[in-house]
Amino acid sequence: MDTPSIVYVVIAFILGAIIAFFLKKGGKNDESNLRISELTNENSTLRSKLSEAESKVKLVPCDSSKAVDDIKAKYEALLKEANEQSEKLTVQLKSALDAKSNESIKEQLAAVEKLKRKIKDLEDDLEEKEDDVDNLKKKIRNKDTDISDLQECLGKEQKLSKELKGELSLVKQALEEKLEELKLKMESLSFIQEILSAREISTADSSKLNKDIDFFESFIKGQFTELNAYLYSTNEFCWGDIEGKAGFESKRAYFHDAFDQWASTKRKSWLDGKTTIAFVGEFSAGKTSIVNRILSQDNPDIPQLPVSTKATTAIPTYIAGGSTVSYSFISGDGKRKTILEDTFKKVSKEILDQVKGVSSLIKYFVMTYKNPNLNGLSILDTPGFNSNDNEDRERTIDVINECDALFWVFDVNAGTVNRSSISIIKERLNKPLYVVINKVDTKADSEVQKVENLIKKTLSDAGLQVEQFIKFSSKAPLASIMNPIKGVNKITTRDTLVSDVRTDLEWFLNHFNEAVKSSNKSYHQVYQEGEDITDQFIECMRALQADCETAFNIPTWVKHTFSKSRFEMSREEGYYLKKLLEQIANVRVSDLAKKFDERVDKAAEIQQKWSNLCDLKADRQKVEDCIEQYKKISKNIE
Repeated sequence: MDTPSIVYVVIAFILGAIIAFFLKKGGKNDESNLRISELTNENSTLRSKLSEAESKVKLVPCDSSKAVDDIKAKYEALLKEANEQSEKLTVQLKSALDAKSNESIKEQLAAVEKLKRKIKDLEDDLEEKEDDVDNLKKKIRNKDTDISDLQECLGKEQKLSKELKGELSLVKQALEEKLEELKLKMESLSFIQEILSAREISTADSSKLNKDIDFFESFIKGQFTELNAYLYSTNEFCWGDIEGKAGFESKRAYFHDAFDQWASTKRKSWLDGKTTIAFVGEFSAGKTSIVNRILSQDNPDIPQLPVSTKATTAIPTYIAGGSTVSYSFISGDGKRKTILEDTFKKVSKEILDQVKGVSSLIKYFVMTYKNPNLNGLSILDTPGFNSNDNEDRERTIDVINECDALFWVFDVNAGTVNRSSISIIKERLNKPLYVVINKVDTKADSEVQKVENLIKKTLSDAGLQVEQFIKFSSKAPLASIMNPIKGVNKITTRDTLVSDVRTDLEWFLNHFNEAVKSSNKSYHQVYQEGEDITDQFIECMRALQADCETAFNIPTWVKHTFSKSRFEMSREEGYYLKKLLEQIANVRVSDLAKKFDERVDKAAEIQQKWSNLCDLKADRQKVEDCIEQYKKISKNIE
């Protein structure tokens, strides 16, 4: 047999094997074996062999296309099933918020898992078929042949295969996206279940403390405020430089705000007695990464907050020192509940976005563990107050108001300042402000300085005062951020409110004690003056009486023998009587009238002094009553 004949026979044999392989995959094993035998034993003309091989190759695209179509149909069916499972999970997530979680959730999760196994089996089947096709293609490509018809057929096969793969890829991508959605919903459902089943951390001591704080709030915003309103209504007192009622309004706002700060700290054991700072910033500014460096002390084995492009701080999180590692959250009704570390690590904006109204379940998270960097310090990591969600923004602002200082983190690569953030800080967050320019290692020093100058100018133009500008990066020493933090001054009212109220009441008491003492002295002085005037009035009466008696006795009754008896007096006596009557008329009566008027005026003054003394004693009694109530309420919270 010549060389061309041998080549044709070999080609025919290979084509027959290829066709037999595909037919075998289609479930036609017996027919394929028969064809292979025929092709192997056929030694007639090469033209008939080749023609038969070509006819069988043409079947390959059809069978391959059918196989791929079958897989595509399976994918579409699974995609439909995945959509149905997604809708069911959405219903379950909504039900979970209403505490309607039951066995149906477990059944739903099991159904999803079954779906995932089906998809995995299908992917394995597809992979096996694709491997078979690839192997056949490889064999065909490795054969050095000059048969143009076979090359053309192979090209059509490759083109068709590519088109089918493209279609399959789109369906597969859609299915993978749906699987990701299902996975996210399952994680959200699981997270909500864990939150709903979290165990409350409640002790008799904490319950009593909260009750005592509630009583103290009633006292501060009730009796204490009413006492101040009454005392300042007289315009005799001032608060700072503000007198009277305006001064009272300023004082009331101060003490009410101070109480809210104190009460919030007192209720949060992780804040009590500690300096608290808040980290805020725009998305991807790196604030959580900074917090993690503080927590870890550059030790990666220490628990940290989740950091990624997706796992952002979706809910305010407190981190404070403690004897052991613990994770908890404050529920919507103010109860503290414990959760596992795995539950805490699930927290991300993507997870929480699956459940609307999550703030009704969680106000903020609390993480505690032993850390020298947290001695006397509590750190608040926030989602930022530039959120489009009003509820998230207000919740963030509320917790920030409890802090002693604000650390505003900027990404040096952004180089801009959010105007809405400026407005919120200026209008609602009267806190010492520190600016952290982060990721400075990614730019040249000159570029960093330009960014710093821009931020300085923007904040200065807005009227915001910055305590310190801090340049920081992952390569910067930790001390460059810790030193400013340790330099933050704690808001004293958060610790001293109770004693401040006592001091204020004691000042009032001392004031009224002195006022009563002075008023009493003044009253007795005026009273004595009145007594002296009375004595003088009596003396005038007596002098008048004496002069009248003297005048009355000057003419004497004289009996005459030869004339009528009559009153007689000498010339000297007549002159004396005249002077005496003039004295009575001009002096004695005038002195008496004057002393009478003085006595009437002094009596009115005495009455006024007595009234003032009684009023001061009554005011002092109000203060004493308030102090007595303060002692009863504050003895357990000082």
